[in-house]
Amino acid sequence: MIDRRLSAFPALCVVAALIVAGCSGDGLVASRGTVTYDGEPIAAGAISFHPLDKGVAPQGGRIIAGRYQLRGRPGRQRVEIVASRPKPDAVEITPGMKPLEQFVPARYNAASTLEIEVTAAGPNVFDFGLTSSP
Repeated sequence: MIDRRLSAFPALCVVAALIVAGCSGDGLVASRGTVTYDGEPIAAGAISFHPLDKGVAPQGGRIIAGRYQLRGRPGRQRVEIVASRPKPDAVEITPGMKPLEQFVPARYNAASTLEIEVTAAGPNVFDFGLTSSP
């Protein structure tokens, strides 16, 4: 004879899986967009959203070919963008490899004044056109 507890086990597993799937929301919402510098897509870099609510950790993502995607918390965010490129006139460290320079001005990263509002309803598409001139 089959133990009743064992026969109920598969059903309990299904119920538990449905509960976990429905309640495991992390509160993060998707954001995406483009990042250009003097009109050209940033080839590679990083972008981070820093909630103005100081008790919430920032979220970040990579910039690839001028595009980014990340997941962050809804609310008002300060945006930081960084990117590096080979120094144009630098001597190569090893063949084919020049030292890198952070070329995005501080007003877009450490001293950023860029702000956005991420909403739970979306669509949360934010495009950033950065310039070298102040």
